[in-house]
Amino acid sequence: MLRLHGPAMPPQKVYFVSLGCPKNQVDTEVMLGVVRDGGHRIVDDPHEADTLVVNTCGFIEAAKQESIDTILELAGIKATGAQRLVVAGCLSQRYPTELAKEMPEVDHFLGSADMLGLAKVLGGDAPRMGVSALGKRAYIYDHQTPRQLSGARHTAYVKIAEGCDRPCGFCIIPTLRGPQRSRAIYSIVEEVAALVGAGTREVCLVAQDLTTYGSDLEPATNLEQLLDALVRVDGLEWIRLHYAYPSAVTEGLIRRIAGEPRVATYLDVPMQHIDSDVLKKMRRGYGEKRVRELVEDLRNPAKVGNAHVWLRTTMLVGHPGETDEAYQRLYDFIAEGEIDHLGVFPWSREEGTASALLPSRVLARRAEQRAAALMELQEEIRTRKHAALVGRELRVMIDGPSEESELLLDGRHEGQAPGIDGKVILTDGTGRPGDFVRAIVTQAGAHELVASMDAEAAVATLAAHAEARADA
Repeated sequence: MLRLHGPAMPPQKVYFVSLGCPKNQVDTEVMLGVVRDGGHRIVDDPHEADTLVVNTCGFIEAAKQESIDTILELAGIKATGAQRLVVAGCLSQRYPTELAKEMPEVDHFLGSADMLGLAKVLGGDAPRMGVSALGKRAYIYDHQTPRQLSGARHTAYVKIAEGCDRPCGFCIIPTLRGPQRSRAIYSIVEEVAALVGAGTREVCLVAQDLTTYGSDLEPATNLEQLLDALVRVDGLEWIRLHYAYPSAVTEGLIRRIAGEPRVATYLDVPMQHIDSDVLKKMRRGYGEKRVRELVEDLRNPAKVGNAHVWLRTTMLVGHPGETDEAYQRLYDFIAEGEIDHLGVFPWSREEGTASALLPSRVLARRAEQRAAALMELQEEIRTRKHAALVGRELRVMIDGPSEESELLLDGRHEGQAPGIDGKVILTDGTGRPGDFVRAIVTQAGAHELVASMDAEAAVATLAAHAEARADA
């Protein structure tokens, strides 16, 4: 583990707010490691802090507004006693000059590749502006970088690459994160092995595009080779994949997802749309044919055997040029029921993107209505899919005591990523976070499953529910 120089100033009490995606969470955890290794202390109450840090998101308008609101809230708290306010991450990277001018209450700015710069801030010898330019040699953390997990130890995100080289018309990520920079397989395996040694049982691999991982390295490598190395880490149970590019999912990757026990039967692959004309305007480089081929491959017993590959995707509605007919094609595609988990977002006009210049705009209100309709449809589909699981035995990883009651446990099955895909509520039994148990599903809703580890109790519960339905 890399040790940072001790602080020139007395040890600081530091409070963090982390906004945005799992990649941002990893960055925040690196800064938490900087605090720890610098001899400082993390506090949970911002009013106790000497230094306030917010790691911002600048991806879409709603995220930018949340970041600005959080900065202003912390600025108000700073006025009551904190010594400094630090704004880090994507919003700083995108608007460094503007933020510095409009927010004099902010003492330091760090960009999306400047996590280690927090050490100088806490040491008292950093300039106000610490936002670095992004390029092929820009910073990305490795297995020697200080990092402290911010949540449970049994599950962790691992960033295998940073940035993106794809030209998607709606996306500002290359500006926020820079060009793609992959980590070496050795570095990733070392980090995962260390995490597993400290109690981690599930790693969620994240990058803007997992499927181009390693193409920028010398010699080049790929995601399949990385997975082949990671499955050899003793004690690792699930390797979960976020996010794959639809046109770059290979048969070899599908074989590993479906057939390698330590690779979760789960794939997060943002499709963005089904209509070929809309996808062309988005500059995605594929059309409806490729999207359907991917879904067919993931549902084809000849390619996945008996496995059910849980498929998560994201759709973008209201993109310029999305006609009523194009939206209906998307709606009909979702109605086919092949998607297990769905996120839908209305298009947001982002300066600096190609889509921002396109004509044929969709009214914001219409885009929001379309997004809501898709999510309502998907909730109906999820309700049916979950109902089909009642009576089935699932392998469940325990996450900890339930938010519903201290008498219950929360867990997840293989098709549920942490924090986004719902959970399994266990009504009996005991276990620690990271333990795996077998449980029979006794009830189901759109977002949660209820299950019992006691087979006899499960059978009795199922019988009682069947009798109640018959009486009704």
